[in-house]
Amino acid sequence: MKRKRLTGLLLAAAMTAVVCLGGCGDSKNQDSASGGEKSDQTESKQESQEKQESESVQGGQEALEEKTIQVWLGGPGKQKDSDEVWAEFNKLLQQYVPNTTVEFTVFPTSEYKEKYNQMLASGEGVDLAWIANWVTGSTNENIKDGNLMELNDLLDTYGQGIKEALGDTILDFHREKDGGLYYLICNQGLSTEKRAFWLPTELVELAGDGWLEETKAVVDKWWNEPDSTVDDLQAVFDQFDIYLSACKDAGKLYAGPSTDYFLGWEYRSNLHRTDSYWVGVLRNSDFQVVDAVDTEYFKLYCKNMADWYQKGYIRSDIASIDSRNDLHFVTGGEYDNNTMIVYLHDYKSNADIKMRQEKAGVELSVIPIERQATLGKGDATATAIPYCADEPERAMMVLNAIYTQPDLYQLLIYGIEGKHYTDNGDGTVTATFNGVRDSAESPYGLWNWCIGLCKNSLVTQTDTPGHYEEMAELDKKAQIDPLLGFAFSAPDSQDIVAIMPTLEAINKEYNPMMQNGYLGADWEKTYNKFVEERKAAGVDKLIAEIQRQLDVYLEENNITSW
Repeated sequence: MKRKRLTGLLLAAAMTAVVCLGGCGDSKNQDSASGGEKSDQTESKQESQEKQESESVQGGQEALEEKTIQVWLGGPGKQKDSDEVWAEFNKLLQQYVPNTTVEFTVFPTSEYKEKYNQMLASGEGVDLAWIANWVTGSTNENIKDGNLMELNDLLDTYGQGIKEALGDTILDFHREKDGGLYYLICNQGLSTEKRAFWLPTELVELAGDGWLEETKAVVDKWWNEPDSTVDDLQAVFDQFDIYLSACKDAGKLYAGPSTDYFLGWEYRSNLHRTDSYWVGVLRNSDFQVVDAVDTEYFKLYCKNMADWYQKGYIRSDIASIDSRNDLHFVTGGEYDNNTMIVYLHDYKSNADIKMRQEKAGVELSVIPIERQATLGKGDATATAIPYCADEPERAMMVLNAIYTQPDLYQLLIYGIEGKHYTDNGDGTVTATFNGVRDSAESPYGLWNWCIGLCKNSLVTQTDTPGHYEEMAELDKKAQIDPLLGFAFSAPDSQDIVAIMPTLEAINKEYNPMMQNGYLGADWEKTYNKFVEERKAAGVDKLIAEIQRQLDVYLEENNITSW
């Protein structure tokens, strides 16, 4: 694999006068993105461009060379009108970054990881790439492996608009220990882990008067009280048993609880994960690293899921279906055999409530989990310059324009006004997509969080006005996880490195049986084998190394308590 270095910012001095084109639009340009006179907007931008290009020539500096850059995004894949929209994007781009053409490639997320890894292995010249820790893998590992360029110099020279838009606080929050920035977030909000259980109210009523309030109290104690125990986790299962039993008796169990979207995110309960090997730190301990599988919390979870399977709450064919794709929450007021009646997801803003309520088509009852949001990094969706980029300087100019010019961003995300969306005249638009935006057969539409800045989004029929402003306020109040900056790094020791893939293989074999409960009465025997095989693979050695690195991190950062 080639390792192409950034070979110096050779264009920096020559382009001082024109670099502003990507991020210095006047206030009229900014205002016009939401309904100003387009002819005046275009004239103003053209005059600005001509003036600055003239100044660069008069000062003995060269205008930008003709360049083409490659941009990869995750999304629906290429759509019917993609070529038309991207041609219009490149026309508009000339007003901000002259003599520049962008060639877009959009891959479905199901294909993106494979394509991304192939690109890194071959050294293909992709200049801007979408990265997401849930698709492209651990961002820490991508940085450690040298897959991403360090961006500080590029940002200082060509990305002043991005720096102003994101602000020093957010940028510093995402710097590595060496002070380097390796990716730029879309900033859809950094608050994480503020979730809730969502249930149809008409089914909640089957559980009897008082059940909802009692369950809220039980869930709150289990998750938020520092003295929470496994008994509090069992109390959560007991409460939901009442609900599921009542639904079953009424013939309205449908698909029951999805094991992915019920407690699947929570079964390690008081555990703060530090890597992907099911090892973590007990939240109510003195930063003790433990095997997540070999805990009383996980064992209790396995027992309850096996009990639920035997009671018929978990569908009998759970082992043979893809529950993430085959099952769904109530939609449009309709229930079927694939409808989950418990859903676990975000509960951060009014937009979350509105979206789920409208999509469900029935009144929903909400059982909050976390009392307060936690601030997390934004590497769930961000843009990076791969190590193998051919045109990193021009790539940063283009990204700067996308971040700072709402009309350019909105064209890329929503398509052409009048064809792909209609201005409703009230601050909202009606778009051709319905919010999912995952179909290559639709005319055009990308996720508003795949590149650029989410606050520049239009308000479509599936959005809530003020959502991103609400998220910004939530971020201000969120608690900061003391271990947020900790990242386990695989050591040079080969005997520890060899443990990792073995653990992953063991987890992949046993987790479906444990999480879905379909072993029934035989669950404990298999659980014990799960623990034993992890120990035989060397999980304790891995724990010791993670504990060593964590202790160093705690001391360096003077962290003594949660």
